[in-house]
Amino acid sequence: MRLVFLILLIIPAYLRAQTESGAQAQTLSEVEFEFKQDWAHAYVESIDDSTHVIAISTYSEFRIGELMVLRSKDSAGQIIGFFEIRSIENKNSEKYVVKAKLIRHSKYALIQIGDVLNRMDLKTYHREYKGNTELILKNNEIDSSASYKSLVFMGLSTGETAQTLREGEFLVNFLGYIDYGYSENLLLGTLSLAGIFGATNFHAKYKFYESESNIFSFGSSYLQGTDSPNGVVSATLYWDSISSESVISHTNLTVALATFDRAKNLAAIKVAGTSSFQSGYEFIMDDWNRVLAGPSYNFESKSVGGYISYLWIWDHVHTLLGFGTTDVSKLVYNLEQGYYLNFDLYWRF
Repeated sequence: MRLVFLILLIIPAYLRAQTESGAQAQTLSEVEFEFKQDWAHAYVESIDDSTHVIAISTYSEFRIGELMVLRSKDSAGQIIGFFEIRSIENKNSEKYVVKAKLIRHSKYALIQIGDVLNRMDLKTYHREYKGNTELILKNNEIDSSASYKSLVFMGLSTGETAQTLREGEFLVNFLGYIDYGYSENLLLGTLSLAGIFGATNFHAKYKFYESESNIFSFGSSYLQGTDSPNGVVSATLYWDSISSESVISHTNLTVALATFDRAKNLAAIKVAGTSSFQSGYEFIMDDWNRVLAGPSYNFESKSVGGYISYLWIWDHVHTLLGFGTTDVSKLVYNLEQGYYLNFDLYWRF
């Protein structure tokens, strides 16, 4: 009887162990499926200094400047860092020496000999890639997911950043706001819905300086009012700055060079061309969504405003929801002088 009792205890324990083992195997299988084994990889052979590693590979199509993920040889291939390829040397027809520079490293793991550098899949969202400023600024792939790209547009009421679109890239929001990347540094655009109703308008932005931590652009816009023969001409200086590994600051100063009387009532719409100063922060979440917040000052109405929004980003679609104000002292729901709901939906492709 005791033997039967022991068998009844042992069998469930054995089955549970098999189930847990199978679950671990399934987890590994899922990782292998997500990052296919036939992808290019290189094995860390040595640590050159505090920021560079030397890796060996048989793959011949790596590119200088390409982003790589570093997977630990332990912990079931967990991602512990991100690297940028700096040089490639062909030792012989079947061996390549890859030198890579550290972009970001997990504080919970050490780099070891034998860790694996894998090509990154930037075409779609991966939960293993955690949001950070370094990856956004280093990513130059035109067909990558919008999650990994720098923000160009923060909604119709908040305006644009110092960044420009990639050459040949479009950005279109649900009200017909259109941006086009004429070149890597020049963006052209219009609010087509306003044009349909007779308000001729266009805007342009040129990125004239970019470093690892700062970006400066100059923008100009024109809007012809439907109830006035006079048009609005404005000029904007944009400045983006890296504040930390997950925060980017956006600052812009807009000066209306020519305007009409009703322009100050359109302060909530950045393309309306009123003189203003705006400063804010972009907080990058682990899942690459963004929190946007900051103050603004409108020179025409002499009022202090601001905005706070949450931006969901998918591979091409952006959805923004929050609220803004053109005058924090006016506790009313009013687009011209008060608080308003901030919603936007736009595509980047």
